[in-house]
Order: sequence, then structure tokens, then C-alpha cells
Amino acid sequence: MKRNIFTSAFTLALGLFLAGSYSQVKAQTYTTFDADPHATLPLHFDSTGRIIGLTFSVNQTYGGFVRNTDGSVVEINYPGALSTDWVGFAGSDEIAGAYTDSNYAQHGFLGPVSGPYSRFDVHSATQTIPMAANSAGQVIGFWMDSSSKLHGFLRDADGTVTTLVAPGAAATNPLDINGSGQIAGYMSDASGVVHGFLRSPSGTYTLFSLPAGTVTVQVHINDAGQIAGSYASSTYTYSSFLRDTNGTVTLFTVGGAPTTVNDINQGGFIVGGYGGKKNALKRGFLRRPDGTIVSIEYPGATFINSTTTATCINQTGTIAGKYQINTTTETETHGFILTGLH
Repeated sequence: MKRNIFTSAFTLALGLFLAGSYSQVKAQTYTTFDADPHATLPLHFDSTGRIIGLTFSVNQTYGGFVRNTDGSVVEINYPGALSTDWVGFAGSDEIAGAYTDSNYAQHGFLGPVSGPYSRFDVHSATQTIPMAANSAGQVIGFWMDSSSKLHGFLRDADGTVTTLVAPGAAATNPLDINGSGQIAGYMSDASGVVHGFLRSPSGTYTLFSLPAGTVTVQVHINDAGQIAGSYASSTYTYSSFLRDTNGTVTLFTVGGAPTTVNDINQGGFIVGGYGGKKNALKRGFLRRPDGTIVSIEYPGATFINSTTTATCINQTGTIAGKYQINTTTETETHGFILTGLH
């Protein structure tokens, strides 16, 4: 499932730590890895512990990768593509993704990890942009018509495509899908007001409110139907939320800093990142189901211009993410795996 990825100055972070606003756990074991020497971005775990993600090469093109549990890495690049822009697990040995062709049009693709891959497009679309997939082989995303208008879509494993339109929506934005086929996303109505939504496998939409002034949203859904995500104001300052299965929406940040959610596992553990927008220390976090939050900082990534972001968490509590020791002197972004924090 999902694509998707974002601090406060050092003094603020230190002050929060001393004040006990979040807990710093020291019994953490990190494993670093690089799928590409320039940039490695883990995106998702599968049930076996494999990690799928993206690389960003020196010529500024994306590629995909799968990191196996033995540490070996399989590169994923659609043949002849300018860029393989997103990949996600779509079954026991299937992946789904998007690629950009030589005419800069985007298409979807499906296939086994080792290939070959098959292209797919929504009928009459000028662009097909997958966003997420589930273990049943369903894919959700966007397609663009000849008037450059975006629409949501659901592609079932048999190839059937359904256009997604939330009630009263001027625009419907599906962003994630869980194992049972529940879809989470956001819509904007004719007045431009943004709402979150949950779509059932039968096609019923449930809308939920977000704070006034929300302009964009990113969401993730687990198999229990909990939705965790982030919403941005007009200044693109992000805060986060959890929508529980009973419809209760809880808003949260880490110490009042801009906070983004990147994943939620089946137990309701949430991971993401927090911190200032520029020239500031950025850290990852784990939010437990009881609401307590633990800061995640890759060893050595302690400079004002360091970045640590937790991007995904599996059912056993293993976390993966990316880090950069010092953004002012290094351009490389590395992947990491963290255990012992769940």
C-alpha cells in the first residue's frame, strides 16, 4: 500500500525532550542499507518482511527495488521507461507500479517481482497513475482525461476498472486500499471544502470532517479500517490525525511541530516524521495505540540539517525509513531498518 513522504530547530526538540512531551527510547537496533548509492526510500513491507521502495539516481530518475529478508536487493525498472515512479506489493509475489514513457505519459504496470511486467491503462485515459495496491491484487489511483481532469479509479484483479466518485465531490482522491478492499482518501466539494472518506468494498462512502482550511490530505488505512493521515493548511504546514473504526477522529502533532504520517500497521501503531520545514533537525516518530509517542533518530543524524523519517511499519513492529546525516554537506539518502521499538 501507498506512496507517498517530510522539523523543529534543535532547541525546540531539546526543550520538548526535557519537558517529557515525548519519550526517547534508547534500546533501538538500526540496520542501514542502500538500494542505490544516491538515494534509497523504503515504502512498504509485505507479510514476509520484504521491503519495496524507490531509488533516485544521479540523473534524477526514479527506479524501484525490493529488499529481500536476506538483505539482497532486486532492482525494478519497467523496460524502456524514463522512470519507474512508484511500486507496491500486490499479492504474494506480485507488484504494481507506475512508469513514465518516452513521451512523458504515465502508465500502470503489474507483474512478479522478477518480471516480466504488463502495462495497464484506464480506458480513454491520457495518464494512468497508480497510488496503492493490496494483497488481493486491487490497485487504486488516478487517471487523466483528454481535458486534463483527474478522476479516481479502482482496478480489480480481473482487470475491471471502476471510476471512483464520492457523493457531492468535485474531485475524488483515492490514496490507499487495505486487504479487504476498503479505500481511504479525500474529496473536495463544489465549495472547495475538503473531507476525508472511507469507501466500503460494496461502494458505500462514509465522509468525515477535517479542520477548516485544509487544502490537501495524505492517508493510510490498515486492515482493521483505521485511517491515519496528515492534513495541510494553506501554508502547507502539516498536522496529523487518526480516524478510528467507530468514526472518532483524533488530531495530533509531535510537540506542536509539523507532523506527517507515513503508515499505520494492523495493531494501530503509526509512524511518520516531524520537524521544521527548512534548515532544522527532522526526526521520525512512532505513535502507539495509547497515544504515547517515541522519537526516532538515526545514530549520528543529530545535526540541525539532519533528517530521519520513518516510512513504514510491519505487523511485528519492525520499522523502515530513510535518513540523511547532514543535508548541507551530503546528498545521499540511505535506508534503515529499526527493531526493538514496538
